Amino acid sequence: MKNQRYIIDAVMNDIYKQNKIIDQDQYLLYNSSFVPSRETPLSLFLSSTITIIEFNLIDRKLPMNVTVISDEQKSSLQFQCESSMSFGRVHEIVYQLWKLNKQFYSLTLDDDSNVDEEYLLSDASESTNNVQLKVISTANIKCMITYQEENIMISTTDEILLSTILKEALEKLVISLDDMNMFELYLMDDPESPTNVDLDSSIANISEDLPKEIKIIPFQLKKKED
Repeated sequence: MKNQRYIIDAVMNDIYKQNKIIDQDQYLLYNSSFVPSRETPLSLFLSSTITIIEFNLIDRKLPMNVTVISDEQKSSLQFQCESSMSFGRVHEIVYQLWKLNKQFYSLTLDDDSNVDEEYLLSDASESTNNVQLKVISTANIKCMITYQEENIMISTTDEILLSTILKEALEKLVISLDDMNMFELYLMDDPESPTNVDLDSSIANISEDLPKEIKIIPFQLKKKED
């Protein structure tokens, strides 16, 4: 398969449809480790450092079906892999695709039980080929970032600077960090008149002027006017 271009909101199924040579028993393997579901957005594979997505075509279906959910994400993450994959590797895949800061999240089984990262998927699912997992935020504060029609959630702590929040937001929106100085953050303390915030301020600085019961701090991301 040669290099191809797709629109930013394309999904894996668009690649299968575009390439008629792919047989129904063939699958696109990413990073030599997992086959993303056909509903997976291609944008999940992009980042400020990754602009080209590479897949290998394989001739067999991988045995393990993994589904990961999170209350911070619009949809679940689904992929197929070998039963010999470790939970630690699953962690890496989830954090990479959803662009999460591993410091603020944990991955559990669907019954909320923890699992050792060294365990294999086969250890937790001896009687089934389906593994259900959840990503849970361990942070005490979250930021809701609104940009155009997008809403993204970022888990954080008091000492984190708003410049870091802006960087994470751009990463999730697949906007180049080279363009970071073209954007501003506004605190939605008053929806009619949002406050332009200093990116050198910390979450603690912002929280000082907000009601104590607020655990999700609303921001709006705007592109600076020319």
